[in-house]
Amino acid sequence: MDLGDANLRTLRVLGEGSFGRVFLCLERNGHAERKVCVKRIIVRNPKIELPLIKDEIYIISQLRHPHIVQFMRSFMHSGTVNIVMEYAANGTIRDVIQQINQTPKGQLDTRRLLRYFCDMILGLEYLHIRHVIHRDIKPENMLLDANDRVKYADFGISNVHVPANQQPWQVIGTPLYMAPEIMCGAKCDFKSDIWSLGLVLYELCLGRNPFQSLLRPTDPFEQVRSVVKVMAQPRLDCQVIRRRYEPIWARLCELMVVYKPAQRICLPDLICIDPYITRTIYTQYFNYDY
Repeated sequence: MDLGDANLRTLRVLGEGSFGRVFLCLERNGHAERKVCVKRIIVRNPKIELPLIKDEIYIISQLRHPHIVQFMRSFMHSGTVNIVMEYAANGTIRDVIQQINQTPKGQLDTRRLLRYFCDMILGLEYLHIRHVIHRDIKPENMLLDANDRVKYADFGISNVHVPANQQPWQVIGTPLYMAPEIMCGAKCDFKSDIWSLGLVLYELCLGRNPFQSLLRPTDPFEQVRSVVKVMAQPRLDCQVIRRRYEPIWARLCELMVVYKPAQRICLPDLICIDPYITRTIYTQYFNYDY
Protein backbone atom coordinates (compact mmCIF):
# COMPACT_ATOMS: atom_id res chain seq x y z
CA MET A 1 0.00 0.00 0.00
CA ASP A 2 1.26 3.46 -0.91
CA LEU A 3 1.41 5.68 2.18
CA GLY A 4 2.60 8.68 0.19
CA ASP A 5 6.29 8.43 1.12
CA ALA A 6 8.73 6.78 -1.28
CA ASN A 7 11.02 5.84 1.62
CA LEU A 8 8.32 3.70 3.31
CA ARG A 9 7.42 0.19 2.15
CA THR A 10 4.41 -1.41 3.83
CA LEU A 11 4.96 -4.92 5.20
CA ARG A 12 1.68 -5.67 7.00
CA VAL A 13 -1.15 -4.23 9.07
CA LEU A 14 -0.48 -4.27 12.83
CA GLY A 15 -3.91 -3.06 13.91
CA GLU A 16 -6.87 -0.90 13.03
CA GLY A 17 -9.63 1.13 14.62
CA SER A 18 -12.03 3.98 13.97
CA PHE A 19 -9.06 6.30 13.34
CA GLY A 20 -7.56 4.20 10.51
CA ARG A 21 -4.77 1.62 10.50
CA VAL A 22 -1.33 0.98 11.96
CA PHE A 23 1.25 -0.44 9.55
CA LEU A 24 4.61 -2.14 9.97
CA CYS A 25 6.89 -0.61 7.35
CA LEU A 26 10.47 -0.69 6.14
CA GLU A 27 11.96 2.79 6.05
CA ARG A 28 14.86 3.41 3.71
CA ASN A 29 17.51 5.89 4.81
CA GLY A 30 20.28 5.96 2.21
CA HIS A 31 21.50 2.36 1.91
CA ALA A 32 20.16 1.38 5.34
CA GLU A 33 16.69 0.10 6.21
CA ARG A 34 14.84 -0.17 9.51
CA LYS A 35 11.42 -1.32 10.63
CA VAL A 36 9.06 1.43 11.78
CA CYS A 37 5.44 1.70 12.81
CA VAL A 38 3.20 4.07 10.85
CA LYS A 39 -0.14 5.18 12.28
CA ARG A 40 -2.36 6.34 9.43
CA ILE A 41 -5.23 8.55 10.61
CA ILE A 42 -8.09 9.22 8.22
CA VAL A 43 -9.13 12.88 8.52
CA ARG A 44 -12.90 13.03 8.01
CA ASN A 45 -13.54 16.52 9.40
CA PRO A 46 -10.37 18.61 8.91
CA LYS A 47 -11.68 21.71 10.68
CA ILE A 48 -12.33 19.82 13.93
CA GLU A 49 -9.89 16.91 13.76
CA LEU A 50 -6.68 18.47 12.43
CA PRO A 51 -6.15 20.79 15.44
CA LEU A 52 -6.61 17.82 17.80
CA ILE A 53 -4.19 15.67 15.80
CA LYS A 54 -1.63 18.47 15.65
CA ASP A 55 -1.85 18.96 19.42
CA GLU A 56 -1.25 15.26 20.05
CA ILE A 57 1.62 15.15 17.56
CA TYR A 58 3.22 18.15 19.26
CA ILE A 59 2.96 16.38 22.64
CA ILE A 60 4.54 13.12 21.48
CA SER A 61 7.21 14.94 19.46
CA GLN A 62 8.45 16.56 22.70
CA LEU A 63 8.79 13.26 24.56
CA ARG A 64 12.05 11.34 24.65
CA HIS A 65 12.40 8.53 27.15
CA PRO A 66 13.36 4.82 27.12
CA HIS A 67 9.84 3.83 28.17
CA ILE A 68 7.91 6.01 25.71
CA VAL A 69 7.52 4.94 22.07
CA GLN A 70 9.73 7.32 20.09
CA PHE A 71 8.08 9.69 17.62
CA MET A 72 10.11 10.10 14.41
CA ARG A 73 8.13 12.30 12.04
CA SER A 74 4.71 12.92 10.53
CA PHE A 75 3.35 13.80 7.10
CA MET A 76 0.01 14.27 5.31
CA HIS A 77 -1.15 12.39 2.22
CA SER A 78 -4.52 12.09 0.47
CA GLY A 79 -6.69 13.09 3.41
CA THR A 80 -4.64 11.24 6.02
CA VAL A 81 -2.11 12.14 8.70
CA ASN A 82 0.70 9.58 8.97
CA ILE A 83 2.76 9.32 12.15
CA VAL A 84 6.05 7.43 11.92
CA MET A 85 7.14 5.90 15.22
CA GLU A 86 9.55 3.42 16.70
CA TYR A 87 8.55 -0.22 16.14
CA ALA A 88 8.25 -2.37 19.27
CA ALA A 89 8.87 -5.92 18.08
CA ASN A 90 7.60 -7.98 21.03
CA GLY A 91 3.91 -7.12 21.00
CA THR A 92 2.05 -5.68 23.99
CA ILE A 93 1.36 -6.35 27.64
CA ARG A 94 -1.97 -7.79 26.45
CA ASP A 95 0.00 -10.54 24.71
CA VAL A 96 1.84 -11.25 27.98
CA ILE A 97 -1.45 -11.51 29.87
CA GLN A 98 -2.79 -13.96 27.31
CA GLN A 99 0.37 -16.04 27.68
CA ILE A 100 -0.09 -16.06 31.48
CA ASN A 101 -3.52 -17.59 31.05
CA GLN A 102 -2.03 -20.40 28.97
CA THR A 103 0.57 -21.44 31.57
CA PRO A 104 -0.20 -24.22 34.09
CA LYS A 105 0.27 -21.96 37.14
CA GLY A 106 -1.33 -18.91 35.53
CA GLN A 107 1.19 -16.46 36.93
CA LEU A 108 4.13 -14.34 35.83
CA ASP A 109 7.72 -14.79 36.95
CA THR A 110 8.34 -12.28 39.75
CA ARG A 111 11.53 -10.89 38.20
CA ARG A 112 9.71 -10.20 34.95
CA LEU A 113 6.79 -8.66 36.86
CA LEU A 114 9.18 -6.35 38.72
CA ARG A 115 10.89 -5.31 35.49
CA TYR A 116 7.61 -4.51 33.76
CA PHE A 117 6.26 -2.59 36.74
CA CYS A 118 9.40 -0.48 37.15
CA ASP A 119 9.41 0.29 33.42
CA MET A 120 5.79 1.42 33.71
CA ILE A 121 6.52 3.60 36.74
CA LEU A 122 9.51 5.25 35.09
CA GLY A 123 7.64 5.99 31.88
CA LEU A 124 4.66 7.38 33.78
CA GLU A 125 6.87 9.47 36.04
CA TYR A 126 8.45 11.06 32.97
CA LEU A 127 5.04 11.84 31.46
CA HIS A 128 3.77 13.41 34.67
CA ILE A 129 6.94 15.47 35.11
CA ARG A 130 6.26 16.81 31.60
CA HIS A 131 2.65 17.54 32.68
CA VAL A 132 1.26 14.90 30.33
CA ILE A 133 -1.60 12.69 31.50
CA HIS A 134 -1.77 9.54 29.37
CA ARG A 135 -5.55 9.12 29.84
CA ASP A 136 -5.76 5.66 28.27
CA ILE A 137 -3.43 3.31 30.12
CA LYS A 138 -4.32 -0.30 29.37
CA PRO A 139 -2.40 -3.44 28.32
CA GLU A 140 -2.91 -2.74 24.60
CA ASN A 141 -1.16 0.64 24.92
CA MET A 142 1.95 -0.78 26.60
CA LEU A 143 4.30 -2.08 23.93
CA LEU A 144 7.32 -4.35 24.37
CA ASP A 145 10.55 -3.69 22.49
CA ALA A 146 13.15 -6.22 21.31
CA ASN A 147 14.64 -6.28 24.84
CA ASP A 148 11.24 -6.98 26.44
CA ARG A 149 11.05 -3.51 27.97
CA VAL A 150 7.77 -1.62 28.31
CA LYS A 151 7.05 1.48 26.23
CA TYR A 152 3.90 3.60 26.48
CA ALA A 153 2.06 4.33 23.24
CA ASP A 154 -1.17 5.93 21.98
CA PHE A 155 -1.70 9.30 23.65
CA GLY A 156 -5.27 9.76 22.51
CA ILE A 157 -4.84 10.29 18.78
CA SER A 158 -7.20 7.39 18.04
CA ASN A 159 -10.02 9.34 19.71
CA VAL A 160 -10.14 12.30 17.33
CA HIS A 161 -13.22 11.03 15.46
CA VAL A 162 -15.45 10.98 18.53
CA PRO A 163 -18.31 13.53 18.39
CA ALA A 164 -18.02 16.41 20.84
CA ASN A 165 -21.35 15.58 22.52
CA GLN A 166 -20.23 12.13 23.66
CA GLN A 167 -19.32 11.42 27.26
CA PRO A 168 -15.79 10.74 28.63
CA TRP A 169 -16.29 6.95 28.77
CA GLN A 170 -17.38 6.98 25.12
CA VAL A 171 -14.34 9.01 24.15
CA ILE A 172 -11.72 6.85 25.78
CA GLY A 173 -13.19 3.47 24.86
CA THR A 174 -13.30 0.47 27.15
CA PRO A 175 -14.22 1.56 30.69
CA LEU A 176 -12.53 -1.40 32.39
CA TYR A 177 -9.41 0.68 33.11
CA MET A 178 -11.12 4.04 33.57
CA ALA A 179 -10.84 5.86 36.91
CA PRO A 180 -14.20 6.29 38.71
CA GLU A 181 -13.89 10.08 38.83
CA ILE A 182 -13.87 10.11 35.01
CA MET A 183 -16.88 7.79 34.97
CA CYS A 184 -18.69 10.39 37.05
CA GLY A 185 -17.88 13.16 34.57
CA ALA A 186 -14.84 14.74 36.24
CA LYS A 187 -11.60 15.57 34.45
CA CYS A 188 -8.56 13.31 34.25
CA ASP A 189 -5.69 14.07 36.57
CA PHE A 190 -2.42 12.35 37.43
CA LYS A 191 -4.11 9.97 39.86
CA SER A 192 -6.44 8.79 37.12
CA ASP A 193 -3.38 7.26 35.46
CA ILE A 194 -2.44 5.61 38.77
CA TRP A 195 -5.84 3.87 38.94
CA SER A 196 -5.43 2.51 35.40
CA LEU A 197 -1.87 1.36 36.07
CA GLY A 198 -3.04 -0.47 39.20
CA LEU A 199 -5.57 -2.42 37.14
CA VAL A 200 -2.90 -3.35 34.60
CA LEU A 201 -0.71 -4.60 37.46
CA TYR A 202 -3.63 -6.63 38.85
CA GLU A 203 -4.16 -8.20 35.45
CA LEU A 204 -0.46 -9.00 35.06
CA CYS A 205 -0.59 -10.80 38.40
CA LEU A 206 -3.78 -12.80 37.80
CA GLY A 207 -4.35 -12.78 34.05
CA ARG A 208 -7.73 -11.04 34.22
CA ASN A 209 -9.32 -7.69 34.95
CA PRO A 210 -10.97 -7.70 38.42
CA PHE A 211 -14.28 -6.36 37.10
CA GLN A 212 -14.79 -8.45 33.99
CA SER A 213 -16.08 -11.57 35.80
CA LEU A 214 -19.20 -9.62 36.82
CA LEU A 215 -19.73 -7.99 33.43
CA ARG A 216 -20.66 -8.95 29.91
CA PRO A 217 -19.35 -7.16 26.81
CA THR A 218 -22.86 -5.89 26.08
CA ASP A 219 -23.50 -4.44 29.57
CA PRO A 220 -24.30 -0.70 29.55
CA PHE A 221 -21.86 1.79 30.99
CA GLU A 222 -24.05 2.37 34.05
CA GLN A 223 -23.65 -1.32 34.96
CA VAL A 224 -19.86 -1.07 34.64
CA ARG A 225 -19.80 2.01 36.85
CA SER A 226 -21.96 0.24 39.46
CA VAL A 227 -19.69 -2.83 39.55
CA VAL A 228 -16.56 -0.68 39.88
CA LYS A 229 -18.11 1.31 42.73
CA VAL A 230 -19.10 -1.82 44.66
CA MET A 231 -15.80 -3.66 44.17
CA ALA A 232 -13.36 -0.77 44.58
CA GLN A 233 -14.89 1.25 47.41
CA PRO A 234 -12.99 2.05 49.48
CA ARG A 235 -10.33 -0.04 47.70
CA LEU A 236 -10.02 -3.20 45.62
CA ASP A 237 -9.72 -6.51 47.49
CA CYS A 238 -6.48 -8.18 46.35
CA GLN A 239 -6.36 -11.28 48.57
CA VAL A 240 -6.02 -13.55 45.53
CA ILE A 241 -2.78 -11.79 44.57
CA ARG A 242 -1.57 -12.13 48.15
CA ARG A 243 -1.99 -15.91 47.94
CA ARG A 244 0.09 -16.19 44.76
CA TYR A 245 2.79 -13.55 45.16
CA GLU A 246 4.80 -11.74 47.80
CA PRO A 247 2.63 -9.31 49.83
CA ILE A 248 4.03 -6.18 48.17
CA TRP A 249 2.17 -6.84 44.90
CA ALA A 250 -1.23 -7.05 46.57
CA ARG A 251 -0.40 -3.98 48.64
CA LEU A 252 0.54 -2.00 45.53
CA CYS A 253 -2.76 -2.82 43.83
CA GLU A 254 -4.72 -2.01 46.97
CA LEU A 255 -3.07 1.42 47.20
CA MET A 256 -3.53 2.21 43.50
CA VAL A 257 -7.05 0.92 42.84
CA VAL A 258 -8.77 3.14 45.41
CA TYR A 259 -12.15 4.62 44.57
CA LYS A 260 -11.60 8.16 45.89
CA PRO A 261 -8.67 9.98 44.24
CA ALA A 262 -7.74 11.81 47.47
CA GLN A 263 -7.08 8.46 49.15
CA ARG A 264 -5.25 6.95 46.14
CA ILE A 265 -1.46 6.76 46.34
CA CYS A 266 0.53 9.32 44.35
CA LEU A 267 3.42 8.44 42.07
CA PRO A 268 6.31 9.69 44.27
CA ASP A 269 5.03 7.61 47.20
CA LEU A 270 4.64 4.62 44.91
CA ILE A 271 8.31 4.77 43.98
CA CYS A 272 9.37 4.77 47.64
CA ILE A 273 6.92 2.19 48.98
CA ASP A 274 9.26 -0.82 48.93
CA PRO A 275 13.09 -0.87 49.13
CA TYR A 276 13.45 -3.49 46.39
CA ILE A 277 11.28 -1.51 43.96
CA THR A 278 13.02 1.77 44.89
CA ARG A 279 16.46 0.25 44.34
CA THR A 280 15.45 -1.23 40.98
CA ILE A 281 14.02 2.09 39.79
CA TYR A 282 17.02 4.14 40.89
CA THR A 283 19.39 1.64 39.27
CA GLN A 284 17.56 2.15 35.98
CA TYR A 285 17.87 5.93 36.32
CA PHE A 286 21.62 5.63 35.79
CA ASN A 287 21.45 3.07 32.97
CA TYR A 288 19.34 4.99 30.42
CA ASP A 289 20.51 4.75 26.84
CA TYR A 290 18.99 7.59 24.81
